[in-house]
Amino acid sequence: MTRNIKLILGILITSMLFTNCSSDKKKNRNILINSIAEIKSVLSPTTESFEIQVNKETILKGKKGTSIYIPANAFQFENGTEPNEPITIELKECFSLTDMIFENLQTISGDRILETNGMIYVNAEVNGKSLFVKKGKAFVVGFPKNGLDKEMDLFYELKLNDSIKTWMPDYKFFETKSAQESIAEIDSLDIIGDDIGYEIEYPIEMTDDLYDYGFRSSGSTATFFYLKLKGSDETIIEYIENPSNVDSITAHKFNKNNWTAGFDFNINKKGIMYNFRPESHSERKQNDEALKLAKEFLKSAPTFDIESYDREVKNDWDYYLSISGSRSINWNRFKQKFRNQYSNITDTAIQKIDPNALEYYMFSATEMGWINCDKIWDIEDSEKTDFIVKTNNPSETKIQIIFKDIKSIMTGTYENGVLVFKNIPKGKEIKVIGISYSNGKPTLAVGESMTDSKDFELKEFKEFTLDQLETELNKLN
Repeated sequence: MTRNIKLILGILITSMLFTNCSSDKKKNRNILINSIAEIKSVLSPTTESFEIQVNKETILKGKKGTSIYIPANAFQFENGTEPNEPITIELKECFSLTDMIFENLQTISGDRILETNGMIYVNAEVNGKSLFVKKGKAFVVGFPKNGLDKEMDLFYELKLNDSIKTWMPDYKFFETKSAQESIAEIDSLDIIGDDIGYEIEYPIEMTDDLYDYGFRSSGSTATFFYLKLKGSDETIIEYIENPSNVDSITAHKFNKNNWTAGFDFNINKKGIMYNFRPESHSERKQNDEALKLAKEFLKSAPTFDIESYDREVKNDWDYYLSISGSRSINWNRFKQKFRNQYSNITDTAIQKIDPNALEYYMFSATEMGWINCDKIWDIEDSEKTDFIVKTNNPSETKIQIIFKDIKSIMTGTYENGVLVFKNIPKGKEIKVIGISYSNGKPTLAVGESMTDSKDFELKEFKEFTLDQLETELNKLN
């Protein structure tokens, strides 16, 4: 039944495709739809095919505006050998919301919503045998801006399993590939015992400037998980691990030298830390400079708010804290360096496609398959909600929501008799589209709601004609 529901989504396509139907099919547009096969015979996505030469650079133009620059000798087979026959490039473009519904696509990256400028599918093969982009090579995709003036990123489709897909930014896709390759390698071994880690192979040289440096608390008395600082909602542990409170040069020194500085100390009645001594319960030798710097940092912290703790803060107790260095990748700097490695290819493509870089979002791509021009919709956790849709036969119904003010589409998940859309922004207008397959025929229902609605029910599913479907689809775009 699930397969049938997915196939039903194939009925949804842009009105442009409707106008391309043959005259015989147009005569039947007011007849109720009786089968999926009937719909698919009228509406189908357009896949364009191009033939290119291995050793020649090529520019391809899609019917919906996509431009693709492919340098010479860019591809190889999975075994590393190079093709010596003409290459077939397949291109499918999805720029309207109805295109995306048709292809059963949604705009989600993990648990974060994406705003999309379009999705394309690109494949390269020789005589049916798949090709891959050579290491160090890339092809360049130009997504038409169509008047959009926002910073966008490139995303690749990631298949988590046979039924679940998501989108990953191009500059983070290597993490997923490394994990999948390591898991596959581990699965092939007869290993029993502890969890096995894997080493990520970074696509660029990881220099110090690609990291942000800070502190972390590597040990503490349990009191410090709850005792707040005065004038703040932070604990001392949160204060230590908040990058805005830390001098990055000092933190880098801790990280580089693998320093840890641990102290026993007391807290007076005013909430002030005093009487700092190097920790007494460890035999490890601590660096004098690390102790000096860590002590200065802790003494500069706000005093404790004694009243914020529901237990007694004892003045004669020895409390304990330790500080170590930490680092995390600065993804903006990483992204810039990652993309700069293909700058020569991108610059060549820009000069040949869009010299003023005004009409296209230009990205160098190294993966085939579905590619997305998107940006992450930043939503504060406090502004998120779950939207629940009630309907008859929910397990046999495919429901998607479309946001009114941004180009984004989501598919609901079936849970406990309802369809759920998780972590979506509060107070947004949405359109709810449902397609059900019962009694052997597809039925359609469309509704509108605010994401805050707690009792939304999608009902009045009806059989439909192609003309009725076209009217609804035109409203989406």
